[in-house]
Amino acid sequence: MKTKLNKDSRNLLIALLLGDGTISNNYVFKLSHGYKQKDYLKWKIKLLNNHGIKNNGLKSYKSTSGYNKGDTVYYTQLKIIPFIKLLRRVMYKPKKVLSNKRILRRLDSLGLAIWFMDDGHINWQKRKDGTIKSFYVRISLCEPKRDVQVIIDYFKEEWDINFYMFHEGRQKDSYSICASTKQAKKFVSIVKKHVIEIPSMRYKVQYDKSRLNPKHKTEVKTSEDMV
Repeated sequence: MKTKLNKDSRNLLIALLLGDGTISNNYVFKLSHGYKQKDYLKWKIKLLNNHGIKNNGLKSYKSTSGYNKGDTVYYTQLKIIPFIKLLRRVMYKPKKVLSNKRILRRLDSLGLAIWFMDDGHINWQKRKDGTIKSFYVRISLCEPKRDVQVIIDYFKEEWDINFYMFHEGRQKDSYSICASTKQAKKFVSIVKKHVIEIPSMRYKVQYDKSRLNPKHKTEVKTSEDMV
């Protein structure tokens, strides 16, 4: 096991923070997931260990409020190190800000995969008869339009993928991003090798006949929009 953080280790921490990761104001870096994503968190912990990032392993508690009330929540906390303190200062202003191109450029395919598994999924567009017309990749951000445009520019400049923004959330200035079928396929091709390592996450990169309604399999299978 590695004992000293290198560039890849630091980039992993950035990726883990962009999505569901949090750093409190006392520098506690926490990762948590619901019981259905237990294997996903175990995968993250394995990544941390392989990169020499100390953590307290897989822990759990019973949620007493919120969306997961009554369910088991799994989590891990990372040992406080100088780089985590730096990330807290850079990323929180005071809430977590994602529109930092210097930070975004540190993401490789693994980093994109983690961000997507945390905050993204595939959506389906159906015809009136219930058959699938196309699909798109959606990443929930709920950030101001100005910040979201920075993220859209990043995907175009660094990965040659065209995303567009749409309104999401209760606030007026709250937007997330989508990529239509052709661009979505390009995105999935980048992250798929990492996503399929985790059984509970594989559905996020499946857009072939295995995801279709059996009732409409014949019609959908012949659609030029599908793989």
